[in-house]
Amino acid sequence: MSTLSIYEAADWGAKVAGAASARRDPQGALFIDEVPVETIQVSGMFSVLGCADGKNRVVLSSFLRLVRAPSGV
Repeated sequence: MSTLSIYEAADWGAKVAGAASARRDPQGALFIDEVPVETIQVSGMFSVLGCADGKNRVVLSSFLRLVRAPSGV
């Protein structure tokens, strides 16, 4: 499990709104605070994650790429 900063907007200079835990299941599905991510839209250096709870979370794409599925599965 990883911790990602959540930003207020997908804009350079946007303020950090908080943090969230991120993980992938063995099949590679992404979860943010245990909510499934349904869509990922890249906007510059950010990724906008559309989640199953109807909320969007904005994270840095470079850190999102570090969230990997468990190895050895």
